[in-house]
Amino acid sequence: MNWKTLGVSCTSAELEVLESLFWGTGAVSVTVIDAQDNPIFEPGPGEIPLWDNVTATGLYEDDSDIEAIKRQIKESGFKILFLEALGDRVWEREWLSRFKPMLFGERLWVCPTGYEVDVEGAVIMDLDPGLAFGTGTHATTKMCLEWLDQHVIAGMRVLDFGSGSGILGIAALLLGAESVLAVDNDSQALRASRDNAERNEVGERLQTSMPEAFESEKFDLVIANILAQPLIDLSNQLTSLLAPNGHLVLSGIMVAQSEWVKKAYSLNFVDEKILDGWVCLHGRTD
Repeated sequence: MNWKTLGVSCTSAELEVLESLFWGTGAVSVTVIDAQDNPIFEPGPGEIPLWDNVTATGLYEDDSDIEAIKRQIKESGFKILFLEALGDRVWEREWLSRFKPMLFGERLWVCPTGYEVDVEGAVIMDLDPGLAFGTGTHATTKMCLEWLDQHVIAGMRVLDFGSGSGILGIAALLLGAESVLAVDNDSQALRASRDNAERNEVGERLQTSMPEAFESEKFDLVIANILAQPLIDLSNQLTSLLAPNGHLVLSGIMVAQSEWVKKAYSLNFVDEKILDGWVCLHGRTD
């Protein structure tokens, strides 16, 4: 089947209305890019970024009444930038083609659909970009994954607080952890964590919970990649969940916030890694 794409300019405040127009006129997909070509592959912790000015593109089947669609969009006050005729493509693969396998540490790979990693000793996680962000491209996620690659040992019980896509908990399971509890306040994120765990054949060892619903227990590793203020607010709770000689890994912290976060925790921080202005802290209980 052939297709047509219609590109339209709008502001971030207008985007919801424009997207509704696309869907209402029969678009089969809608994509959004920065008008200044400033891509975001993964937002920072706690962020839902959106550019000030964007280009939204609706994909339509070739037999769509494109002139009527253009007229409706113009009458709604939007500026049409382009109309392009396209040949047949598998659009899901076109989108995913922007992502390649990524190595974290010495052996942990995140591998999108359609790619293979043929490296001796590789630990491979199958994961595609999705609605619950967390594909390893942000500095905070990268540092957490590299820490897991170096420190996870067989039998660990892990709490992934603020799990998002589940990438950190699933990585821990693939690296040898015995079990993971993924906690997030977003039901979509918990669903993504479960789906991604099943995809990587570790679903039986990963449990999910909302923050207010899980029962307190002791974990060998508590990892939280969120933001500085929530980490401070959660300091007593996260510390209380650590087993003796347990590890605490915190990220989502800007460099200027590092000492502020450390002071909230009554334990010894033994390591601090910095990447692109973000900090990952590693603490230990006695």
